[in-house]
Amino acid sequence: MPLKLITLGPKFTRIALIAAAILCLILAWYFIRWNLGNVIASQVDPKNPDAPRVAEWLTNFSPSDPQTHFLAAAVFEKTFNSDDLSRAVHEYEMATALSPYNYAMWMSLGRARSLVGDAEGAFKAYRKALHLAPNYSGVQWIYGNALLREGETDEGLSMIARAAAADPQYARPAIATALQAFDGNIDDVRRTMGDTAEVNAGLAEVLSTTERVEESFDAWGRLSLENRRTAYKSLGETFRNKMIERKRFRLAASIHADITSDEAPAVSKVINGGFEDNVKLGNAGIFHWRISDGTHPQVGLSDSIKRSGQYSMLLMFNSFEVSGLRSIDQTVAVEPDAEYELEIFFRSDLRTDATLRWEVADAATLQKIAESEAIVEAADWTSLRIRFRSPGASDGIQIRLVRLGCGGLACPMSGRLWFDDIALRRL
Repeated sequence: MPLKLITLGPKFTRIALIAAAILCLILAWYFIRWNLGNVIASQVDPKNPDAPRVAEWLTNFSPSDPQTHFLAAAVFEKTFNSDDLSRAVHEYEMATALSPYNYAMWMSLGRARSLVGDAEGAFKAYRKALHLAPNYSGVQWIYGNALLREGETDEGLSMIARAAAADPQYARPAIATALQAFDGNIDDVRRTMGDTAEVNAGLAEVLSTTERVEESFDAWGRLSLENRRTAYKSLGETFRNKMIERKRFRLAASIHADITSDEAPAVSKVINGGFEDNVKLGNAGIFHWRISDGTHPQVGLSDSIKRSGQYSMLLMFNSFEVSGLRSIDQTVAVEPDAEYELEIFFRSDLRTDATLRWEVADAATLQKIAESEAIVEAADWTSLRIRFRSPGASDGIQIRLVRLGCGGLACPMSGRLWFDDIALRRL
């Protein structure tokens, strides 16, 4: 069959071109309106006093843009006027209808519906958001709390637990919420939320802020040692510091031992008493030798004069100043109301009219319990022994070097002083 060519006349061609141009203009107009409305909506601050008028204009200017309706809803929601709240719900519904796969819009709709007392509608919106974003912790958290408010305790806490497991920022408030829901019953919290590392870490943190210190320590002890030294090390540091603030030195020492790979503190043990490890001249922990800032004496380790091992601690004096003496101390966890003996070995060629002694003090009050004999010149290693009973109401002591007899304008001190093999024994 021969091909036939249909030739369009100039008039029809002009009509087609004009129609195409008009269609392009119409599409461009809608495109411009959509994009202009979207851009303006993204720049408007809902807290601005003029925001309601701008939002009203935008929804009329670009009625098919979900972003303009979302802005309008956010604006009217913040006025907390009952009529405006109803308008906010309507605008959120328009936004979700125009963007049905945006979980954040469904979450906002659920919140707005709950504000106007529409619990059933709020749950429908939350369930839709959860369907769209089943693994988003923010969705789980808000939905779980909504369930709790409606009395769905187990399901709500289960959802909250999922959020806490996915995002650490929810762990602490999740545990606090669960404890409140179950009137402080820890077994019910674990039954509902699980006996997991996240839950026990949260319990340790929350309970440590209350009077339930022993239970917080038990929760901490349920974590594996690896978790205590890695994932929850920062929590352990915070937990230890809280125990120190509470003057619970045995618990603090145990927690400190959990999170460190260095020589760990233990009950009735002086750390680094032989000075085989480095002594920090600042930022040392409470259970290690702490040497304050000051002008004298110079403090370091000596490998030439030592009683045992490789090092002793050397103090070099050359000063007339009354002030500026550096303090040296260490806190040790002990059993309350128990007999102890502290032994310290020293050598000295120190020349001074002042008196240096070692003291044992209550770590909770810093009140002196006992003191050593005065440190005198000694060419050979000499033992100082302090027998004492630990406080009955405290489980920590502080051992410290003190200077007495410098009440004048000057306090000349020159020479060297070595310490080694400082040990504490329970009698």
